[in-house]
Amino acid sequence: MKLEFWLDYLCPKCYLQHQTIEYLIKHYDIHDLEIIYRSYEMVMADEFDSNTTYVDFIAEYKHMCKDEAKTFLDKNHIDISLFKIHDVHRMAHLAKKHKRSRIYNQLVFKAIYEDHLDLSEQDILKSISLEAGLNEKDIDEVLSSNLYDSQVISNRENAQLKGIYELPFLRINGEIKLKGLQSEHDLINALNQSFISVGQTEFCEGENCVRKKRNPNRN
Repeated sequence: MKLEFWLDYLCPKCYLQHQTIEYLIKHYDIHDLEIIYRSYEMVMADEFDSNTTYVDFIAEYKHMCKDEAKTFLDKNHIDISLFKIHDVHRMAHLAKKHKRSRIYNQLVFKAIYEDHLDLSEQDILKSISLEAGLNEKDIDEVLSSNLYDSQVISNRENAQLKGIYELPFLRINGEIKLKGLQSEHDLINALNQSFISVGQTEFCEGENCVRKKRNPNRN
């Protein structure tokens, strides 16, 4: 099963969606799930305004009023600083090339939303990339050049050609499309629907069904 995940690291709903996906992987029997992370930079580097607050940024790009954005961030205990994210997206393409996407995204989201680090600082991004298992020489090449710049730009353009303008955005097996933040319940239902379609059955049965693990390791 293939799950495509369009995301921006400064999008709080993308962080929450990532957490939900990680929870499902840990707590449910999801067989052969391939997650494909697709970069979607909400604000390109040349459009970035360092004087904008994170609340104003979310209000503008998530189409909320400022009070609504603040309420959402407070409710989900999200308080981060705004910084240029382009290099983080470029490095994600290096991680994808070497099949380190999942661990890279785990570390990046944790660094931003839990450790409150500024990943526009190259030494911090390099440290995270090394922890994700990327080669130091390859990391330095990305940081000292514009490598993968075109891939980040084309990912966003291709997404918009597909009609994707709201993040997060998920697509399951190229067919089931989910716009916006999906709850655990809704995502499980969509995965089950995809299992049913692939299995060409009329109901969820046996291994063709996402089921809760009996003894999850995490509360």
